[in-house]
Amino acid sequence: MLTSPKVFNYPIPGNPTGGILHIYGEPAASQDVILYCGGFPDGLEPISDLAERLATTRDGQDRGCYVGVTCYPGFDNKSFNEQKYAGFKKSGFTFDEVTCCVRDAADLLFEEHEKSVSSSKDECTTRFTLMTHDWGAIIGHLFINRAIEEPRFTQHKPDRLIMLDVLLRPHPNSNYREVLSGIEIYKPTRRDHLLSLSYRTAFAVSFAALKYITETVGLIVLAILHTVVFIILKLNPLQDFDGEHSKECLKDLKHFLYMMYPYYHMFKEMFKGSESVFADATLPLDLKETPILYIYGAKKNVMFHDYRSVALLEREERERLSESRVVGLENSGHWMYCQEPEVCESEIRKFLNGGEASSADRQSRL
Repeated sequence: MLTSPKVFNYPIPGNPTGGILHIYGEPAASQDVILYCGGFPDGLEPISDLAERLATTRDGQDRGCYVGVTCYPGFDNKSFNEQKYAGFKKSGFTFDEVTCCVRDAADLLFEEHEKSVSSSKDECTTRFTLMTHDWGAIIGHLFINRAIEEPRFTQHKPDRLIMLDVLLRPHPNSNYREVLSGIEIYKPTRRDHLLSLSYRTAFAVSFAALKYITETVGLIVLAILHTVVFIILKLNPLQDFDGEHSKECLKDLKHFLYMMYPYYHMFKEMFKGSESVFADATLPLDLKETPILYIYGAKKNVMFHDYRSVALLEREERERLSESRVVGLENSGHWMYCQEPEVCESEIRKFLNGGEASSADRQSRL
């Protein structure tokens, strides 16, 4: 049974308490600190089981991890329904704003950790891991690259990244073209591109109707486009396997509509070309310095990753160039951490241990 996390608020643009951080686990002087940020259409609850698992002390460990969970501003159902547009911008939040919000959540997470261990006689040695899912991946990529390029941006640069089901392109200054030149990489088909573009366009247009006209019109547009794209044309990027999770999100259509603002801002950024914030939404340049664990579910109609990045991380693992790894779960979909939480926990602990299985995992295989 899940335990109740400690709940904290932090400021977001236009709202001094609009950001929400749930903290799982007990702080210790020597510990892995993890901050998670999800994406559409998730608030704080879907990841709670995995967060508690990671925060739990296992055999062979002094302590579990210290885990913080946050989300895009306005994605938490309870706070959104309490405050509506008085607390959250009707236009949604830009990717730069969300990146700064996640930075502030990280500051709060470490502040709470340091409060509890400051009196300890042991030397405080923590490693910071940023974990993301869906639209959170954009923020993860932006956060790490900005932390590397602008040291004053944050006091807490992630030591490693865990990306769940979404992975963006390689860093443009890396030599990925050269090292991948002899490797056969899957090229997305026209249908893959159509699947990716159709639902994103539908969500972006629906949110635009909310922003520029009214919420009622936005809901009507969403109903029409949902019928055309998902039911008539059958252009659903997900399979029925993920259907139960999706149905939960449809219980509150007004909130579901508002959570589409990243799609709207995505198209706005794309029209900026080279000046877009997406120019910095890439893998970090040095994967040895900042290794990445990428876990994805294979039961989808289209993958949400850049195949060049997957090939690059697989090469890193194969040739032991860094601790980066790729784990594909054949029996999971987009929400693999809900569908196979034990496997995800095991792979994450292995990654945090530098590639070695934990004592508990080793004993379970005897």
